[in-house]
Amino acid sequence: MYVRAFILLIKASMVILIFYAILSSIRTLKGFRKIPSPSVLNGRPPVSVIVPARNEEGRIGRCVRSVLRILGPSDELLVVDDDSSDHTFEEAASNCDSRCSIIKILWKPEGWTGKNWACYNGYLSSSGEFLIFVDADTILNGGIDEMYSLLTIYDAVSQVPRIRCNSIACGAVEIAFTSLLRLTYPYWDIEGEKAWLAGAFMGWRRRSYEIVGTHSAVRSSLVEDASLGKLAVEKGLKISFFRGKFAESLWIFKWREALDTLARIARARAPRPIYAYILLTAFTFVTLLTYIAPLMALSGVISPALCVAYIISLFGYASFSFMEVKANPVSIILAPVGLIVMGISLVKASKRKSIKWKERKLK
Repeated sequence: MYVRAFILLIKASMVILIFYAILSSIRTLKGFRKIPSPSVLNGRPPVSVIVPARNEEGRIGRCVRSVLRILGPSDELLVVDDDSSDHTFEEAASNCDSRCSIIKILWKPEGWTGKNWACYNGYLSSSGEFLIFVDADTILNGGIDEMYSLLTIYDAVSQVPRIRCNSIACGAVEIAFTSLLRLTYPYWDIEGEKAWLAGAFMGWRRRSYEIVGTHSAVRSSLVEDASLGKLAVEKGLKISFFRGKFAESLWIFKWREALDTLARIARARAPRPIYAYILLTAFTFVTLLTYIAPLMALSGVISPALCVAYIISLFGYASFSFMEVKANPVSIILAPVGLIVMGISLVKASKRKSIKWKERKLK
């Protein structure tokens, strides 16, 4: 009796997940069509590109070179070294030209996160009418002129994140993460509580940035880009994501690194511990169900048709992440494991314990 009830539960869960995955795929297709694509306008004013960096040796040089390749003669690049303990400063300096300035920060006020303090100092030293923030692990292949065309319409914009993964772990976790992100904070619906921006390649009108209070207004936030986007909407400003492959960012490499990174991201809007554990249980159930479904079909517990429909619908929805993630296609097979990593990170974030990031403890 109990076995039959359990099998019935599994079948019902699979049917529900099939329909949810199909509906989510349709919603994603429609949603991406709503996201604006940039154009190019002639005669844009000078822009200031601000790159906050802490311990980015081996990455900051590529970022600086990629930015300088697309800057105009009147633009400026400000690299803000946030008290790095490696050779970030020297690497940035060796790749700079006359349009580039490097600011070395040796201290941080109480109540500020390092990145927010770096971004704020970059703003104080900038002169451009438009501000573009670029993460130090990001490489640009154009996008400045295109971003300006959108900033004539919006107060702030971000490119839909484009992540380059150099490991299976990164690809698996990023596919799981972006799949959930499209469900909870879709790029095409950023109003009210769902408002956010992505800081890897984020542009602001200078006046709009000052209206929200600059990075000073979100000085303690661990996800300053999302906090700024939410604050902008609360102030009545217009923000938007845009489609493009101009900016490509490196992400985590190992599973443990993914756990810490996701816990930091989740801290801002983490659920209560009881809900985090419920989500972890649900994610684990979906993961196990995904991997044992073929075995159940082979043993006759479920029909082959149900198994095929389940696998195709779930992995079909997850495959949309390849629009955001540049990863080994094999990574999608381990995406359900990435879902469990997501659940563990939510539990960790919900306990509000300190997190180590960039060799600093964040509370």
